[in-house]
Amino acid sequence: MRARALLVLLPLLALYGQEQPAHQIRVDANGFESREQDITKVCLSAVAELQKYCRELPTENVVIQHGSKNPITLFQRNPQGEIVVRLNTGKTFWSQYAYQVAHEICHVHCGFREGPGENLWFEESICETASLFCLRAMAKTWQAKPPYPNWVSYAPALAKYADEVITKRTYKAEFETKGLAKFFRDHEPEFRGNATDRQLNGALALALLPYFEEQPARWAALRWLNATARPDNESFGAYLKRWEQNTPTEQKETVRGIQKLFGL
Repeated sequence: MRARALLVLLPLLALYGQEQPAHQIRVDANGFESREQDITKVCLSAVAELQKYCRELPTENVVIQHGSKNPITLFQRNPQGEIVVRLNTGKTFWSQYAYQVAHEICHVHCGFREGPGENLWFEESICETASLFCLRAMAKTWQAKPPYPNWVSYAPALAKYADEVITKRTYKAEFETKGLAKFFRDHEPEFRGNATDRQLNGALALALLPYFEEQPARWAALRWLNATARPDNESFGAYLKRWEQNTPTEQKETVRGIQKLFGL
């Protein structure tokens, strides 16, 4: 399929009724085996579930491409000045598109910064949380206002996909038995040694999801997660404290709440 060079703008309507800039997203449909128009609508629908709560969401040019490996965000911009997001899905697997793009756009929201990776697992876990959050929110949105009227029947499939991901998490039972703080303490060396262990990240996502669904405006605090450089051998407690210090006053309580969840 030959993709058109179409730039899609999604305005952000903040909770305060003010229109603000948001991500500028272009879809390169080559390799997806689906219509560019449909892919765009699904991806923008997923992104919108974060944007509506994030007044400080940065304006970025993003191009979504098909990839053959794990989904990834390439922060070294392409010649057009775009951040490249590659998704490993295709055809009409809309739930999978939404799940993957929400994770990657959350990375964009967090603000990429090179540096030591001991605590990068936390951002990966937050982005897994964003995937579940967006899918469950989309399921509600599509019941009332789907991208196309005939897509309303697909809304339950979005929620089902999220439920299946949650149910299949390897560490689900252990996390539920121990609670977040103890689960993290028991697995901290593994987290710090491998930022992208999807099963460990997924367990933390189960813990963080209720926190963000309770007050979705908390997503705005992620904008300052990487506001300053990560020092070598930084403890997780120090990492969260640095995030709190960098966060505006109105968002500090979000970070403090996460500290409490981890028993810090």
